[in-house]
Amino acid sequence: MRRYEALIVLDPDMADDEVKALTERFSGTIKDHSGEIIKIEDWGTKKLAYLVRKKDKGRYILFDFVSGPELINELERQFKITEDVMKYLSVKLDDEVDLDAFKAKAQKEAVEAEAKMVVAVESTTTEEIETPKDEITAEEQNGAGAEDVPETPAAVSSTEEEGE
Repeated sequence: MRRYEALIVLDPDMADDEVKALTERFSGTIKDHSGEIIKIEDWGTKKLAYLVRKKDKGRYILFDFVSGPELINELERQFKITEDVMKYLSVKLDDEVDLDAFKAKAQKEAVEAEAKMVVAVESTTTEEIETPKDEITAEEQNGAGAEDVPETPAAVSSTEEEGE
């Protein structure tokens, strides 16, 4: 089996429900032809380099999957006959993919990424909670904030003279 990526640019005026239905339709086509979906990413609406069907924006959807070469012909045929697909591009990433080893590797990476995310969230939450308390305590100990100190005209004129 081979690994492919298919990037489609959809009409930006489509509703989210329609985009989800279209994504499910294409993923169903992949599964019907004994393909395995690795991931589907919705990149959102982005500006196009040039006008396509008189539109300057498009909604990007990325399909990353593993299948045989016969699926690409069918998938591109589906892209062509779907009116909401403005552009598409299919790319072969790898000739031979061991699907079981790939799934195990992807699962391990997902667990590691989740662990890193949990650590990052915990550290930022701790810093955000502690920082305001420290600042308030320092201001209370000094007895006055920066807002309470009046600016005198003498101080302003002395700094102007030094600059000349």
